[in-house]
Amino acid sequence: MIKRLLNCSPREMMALTSRELFEAIKMSEGRTVIALARLRGPNLVQYVSGPEMCAAFGADIVRFNGYNPREPIFPGLPSKEKGERSVYRDVQITLGKGWTAREVKELIGRPIATHLVVPPSIYGAEKIDTGTASETEDENNVAGGTCVTEENIRLVVQQGFDILAITGHGASQEDKLKAIRKIKEIAKDKLLIEAGVAHGPGLIYAKDAPMNLREIFTPDMAAEMVEAGADIIQYPAVGSLPGFTPEYCGKIIDAVHEAGALAMAGIHNSQEGADIETVKRIAIDNKIIGSDMYTIGDAALNENMADPRVIMALCIAVKGMRHTYRRMSESVLR
Repeated sequence: MIKRLLNCSPREMMALTSRELFEAIKMSEGRTVIALARLRGPNLVQYVSGPEMCAAFGADIVRFNGYNPREPIFPGLPSKEKGERSVYRDVQITLGKGWTAREVKELIGRPIATHLVVPPSIYGAEKIDTGTASETEDENNVAGGTCVTEENIRLVVQQGFDILAITGHGASQEDKLKAIRKIKEIAKDKLLIEAGVAHGPGLIYAKDAPMNLREIFTPDMAAEMVEAGADIIQYPAVGSLPGFTPEYCGKIIDAVHEAGALAMAGIHNSQEGADIETVKRIAIDNKIIGSDMYTIGDAALNENMADPRVIMALCIAVKGMRHTYRRMSESVLR
């Protein structure tokens, strides 16, 4: 019998199939939190990886942001490979080379998520932001391993991820639908597919961005993504993007639920770096209108993860102290 994710132990969570994970989240009644740990940047706390911190402060699912399935690194974990470059030793950052995603999943005792980028075709963009400030990848050059390709999708499945999200500010709706269908075709039911629009187009694609930000994501677009195969739809949380009012976000949520998927409020736009009270307000505002899940981004003080105290506050706001403290303290051996 499937239990609510809220009540699952670490080992029970990690044993869930994709469909069981979907039902366990749905049964949790708006009390599932995903925290992002960015791997293309320094870890927040010395000698501790971002995924470990996110799990330790109450996240039910941890997303490896900026993860490269062809060359995994986990800053904060000791590298298993010899010959760490001296510059990293000098700044006391361990790169965590030699670890697999599945090993880190066992280490933190949580389902894990990651993303692949859909190459841009609108907003006049010729380059795609890969998550590294000093680097871009051409649309046709996916050597960095972050774009939606058949090889990368297969690697994500093989490496034990539970959720695969598609991202890419400059991608058109049709581009995203094609990417969802491609993932569905290759991954089958081995993982859940997340799609949507988490926040605005950003400065890279601002040239031709619509002045009415609601145009970047509509209820109809959300429904189309579910029809294409998405299981989870992320939308800009109420209070995170101009124009995304409770009424408007409620329409997106209703469309997602009607189509048979889960709705997830995305707390981004650097508001993951806001004070605790603001994040708690955003969480409750979105729970009121029916959100099933909440994801908190990685751009707080730096682009690595939210303040751990904010993650804990978000968890307490939507699932209370007893469920949050149990998630924080329960051994991964349970």
